[in-house]
Amino acid sequence: MPPVKHYSSSEVNQYELSSRLLSLTENNTSYTLTQINGQRIYRKAPHAWSGPEPSRNCEVFIGRIPHDCFEDTLVPLFRQAGELFEFRLMINFSGWNRGYAFAMYTTDAEASNAIRMFNNYMIRPSWQLGVCPSINNCRIFISRIPPTTPSAEIVRLLYALTDEVQEVRIRRSIASCAAIVEYKSHRGAAMARKALVAAAAAAWGCGARPAVDWSLPQSPQLLKQYREVGRWTPERGVELTRAPEEAAACSPPPAAPSYTLEPWSQARRLRMIHEAQRNAAAADWSSRIANGMESLMSSMSSLSLGLGAAGLEAGERAVWAPPAARAPPPAPDFNPWTARHPLQEFIAHAKTDQ
Repeated sequence: MPPVKHYSSSEVNQYELSSRLLSLTENNTSYTLTQINGQRIYRKAPHAWSGPEPSRNCEVFIGRIPHDCFEDTLVPLFRQAGELFEFRLMINFSGWNRGYAFAMYTTDAEASNAIRMFNNYMIRPSWQLGVCPSINNCRIFISRIPPTTPSAEIVRLLYALTDEVQEVRIRRSIASCAAIVEYKSHRGAAMARKALVAAAAAAWGCGARPAVDWSLPQSPQLLKQYREVGRWTPERGVELTRAPEEAAACSPPPAAPSYTLEPWSQARRLRMIHEAQRNAAAADWSSRIANGMESLMSSMSSLSLGLGAAGLEAGERAVWAPPAARAPPPAPDFNPWTARHPLQEFIAHAKTDQ
């Protein structure tokens, strides 16, 4: 296992990083390393490969990469799954990586082996990689479109601002509007995404701030919610059609993805589970308090509390009252023949003194 290098400074040490990356090509001359369009490509040299490039099934997507982790760590790691044809790491302007990369192997069996070995792989303490099949994503998702914008205007703007548009699907509600734009190729979608991020806000105007991003891999399941389908041609202009609900309902369910959920999906699912458990515990506690109060009231109502059992009728609630004052015991009948004389003791003492 190659050692993991950490770059803790706020800026990448380009000299140290260049020396580390140079060792990759010096030790193995059958690969070249170039950087273009925000990505650094480690690829088989032309003299080391003959024949067509591997198919799309041989490429895997690598996500959740630490931003200070580079090819000197990743390439030796993913070589353990098979022979690499190409490794592309996405780089930003500051020199850090953007958190994801693509690894293309020479066979699809090696790609499957990489998914099995390195999906949820702990590259650092409490830091797991996510590896799944690479998806040739040709769709862009646009949200926060002003709901008052006509659908024909949305289609016309997207065809005017970007190239290789195949179709535009629009979903509307009372207060929101969103669109999924499908392009003819992944490159066309990537170029369109860059153009739309810069021009969408100015194109819609009125203070609009549309959000532009890649469509999720699960978007084929959600396309049935986007009823309006728009296309534009120079001959006919904008053509809008509405997808029938029956066709969407009768379409076969898409195959389940062979990779795990994204982190935000896992966090949302766990949060929903915790909320459900907390609500159930609160409801159980409330029911216990209610049952306890009911049993206490029933036990209190069964007590006489000094009123006497005879004074309580069935269903009558007992009310507390202070106890009545105790009457003095009746005086015994006076018998002058047997009663003691009040001065008997005085008379007796007087006789003894004489």
